[in-house]
Amino acid sequence: MNMRKIPVNRPQITQADKDAVNASLEETFISGEAPPVKTFEENFSSYLGCAGAVAVSSGTTAIDLAVEMLDLKPGDTCIVPTFTIISTVSNLLRKKVNLILVDSDPDTWSVDVNQLATLVDESTKLIVPVHIYGLPVDMDPITTIANEYDAFVLEDAAEALGVEYKGKKCGSLGDASIFSLYANKLITAGEGGLICSNDLDYLDKVRYFKNLCFNNKERFVHTDLGWNYRFPSLSAALANSQLQRIEQIKKIKQNMAKLYIELLQDHPWLSFMPKEVDYSQNQFWVFPILLKEGCPFTVRELQEKLLERGIETRRFFYPIHLQPLLEKGNISIPFGGQVAEELWRKGMYLPSGVGLELEEIEVVCKSLWELVGNSKGVTNI
Repeated sequence: MNMRKIPVNRPQITQADKDAVNASLEETFISGEAPPVKTFEENFSSYLGCAGAVAVSSGTTAIDLAVEMLDLKPGDTCIVPTFTIISTVSNLLRKKVNLILVDSDPDTWSVDVNQLATLVDESTKLIVPVHIYGLPVDMDPITTIANEYDAFVLEDAAEALGVEYKGKKCGSLGDASIFSLYANKLITAGEGGLICSNDLDYLDKVRYFKNLCFNNKERFVHTDLGWNYRFPSLSAALANSQLQRIEQIKKIKQNMAKLYIELLQDHPWLSFMPKEVDYSQNQFWVFPILLKEGCPFTVRELQEKLLERGIETRRFFYPIHLQPLLEKGNISIPFGGQVAEELWRKGMYLPSGVGLELEEIEVVCKSLWELVGNSKGVTNI
């Protein structure tokens, strides 16, 4: 039995990354207000094709702060997919808005745009489309109806860096967007995030509140209460180094997905996310699988079988509408959440970090075939 440890994520840290961080140390550029942060923000917004970007301490603080800028009041209506991480809704829950949750599209797993469109009206203040696992939401219908009702569109693009929607980068399609630089993302600083927008006044407000609302005229005199969500310069140096090879990293991810699909395409227990839809190609930020009804194991049981072989996996998101922490009176899910619940029940993703070796993918696939008890699938691995 193979006992080589294969983590669900292994980041790729190159000598260029180390050199960039060391150069920042040599210059004593370590704080959240040193030049590497501004350089990274400028390079990121240029890559994305938007007017500006503000780097912050995490993807979660990015979406918290992006929401904070909207001055939402209790009872304001906000529409969010139920299949997402808790960070997407955390600040909305704190604000006690009227949170309307939308189920997933059964094909793309992102928010069901047809459901969402029926829920937008004059009371809607915010729509948060979440791009899932590297395949984007169909954004045109969302931005069209949002414009009709003057609703703010905040793209959660944490899983969609470099993904294109009809030739434009995800994160440049709404009124604002957020990204994550967590260890498992396409480029990483360990922790970190960004808020991006074409509205420079909005971004100036973000900068002000992320930096304790320091006053330009008298630094320690405060007229507003902000937060310390600054992004360290050492982290910016690392992230900026990785941004320089973003196309190479995207290619690595595509090659991983191609190999997984090739080696597992006839597996009797597994189905996969689409490789493309009519408006986008799947970037495969991670490689997700769904268990078919004929699989003799639950997701958790299959995870345990693979872990016995040294292979880590991770389950899909637990739907927001099922979260035990929710106050049921503040949320609704008008169409139910059957698709999202099925994704949770049947879904997990396989090791797919940028630093993973292709030989390790072969080990994962061989193990999945061996669990079937069918040698046919492992003869060419």
